[in-house]
Amino acid sequence: MKNLMITALIATLPLVASPAFAADELNVSNGIAAPGAPLAVHGADPVALLDGGKLLDGSAAHGLAYEGASYYFASAENKAAFEANPAKYLPQHGGFCSYGVSVGKKFDGDPSEFVVHDGKLFLFLNAQTRALFLKDVAGTTVTADESWERIESISVAELAAS
Repeated sequence: MKNLMITALIATLPLVASPAFAADELNVSNGIAAPGAPLAVHGADPVALLDGGKLLDGSAAHGLAYEGASYYFASAENKAAFEANPAKYLPQHGGFCSYGVSVGKKFDGDPSEFVVHDGKLFLFLNAQTRALFLKDVAGTTVTADESWERIESISVAELAAS
């Protein structure tokens, strides 16, 4: 009986989780993390990135699910800061590479390649896309924001094909 209930629960998880990610609006891992949703920011602590300017791995012990994604934090204090103001700490453009978004694509956002600008967290595919962003931060930010409005609900696969 116990195995049947576990099997039924596992079978229904994709039905519950998949609608939120049908169009890849958030850059998350495959599978479900400890808080019950796919993992965002590769498990890095977004509060440490934004407030501390440093990459710290988060922990499932300090994790929470927010709007369909799991976030991990390095400490209970960082988790509390996120809970108090999630919008402040969410990476821009769904956690995808902000330079990629500026050119109409959804590239992976690597938390080791980040920029904090005007109190916002931007992630990048690699050092090259980060450097391209830094050449014209203001212009690329505007272009990425405008592009995000158009592509947010378009799947990664559709964007790759276009």
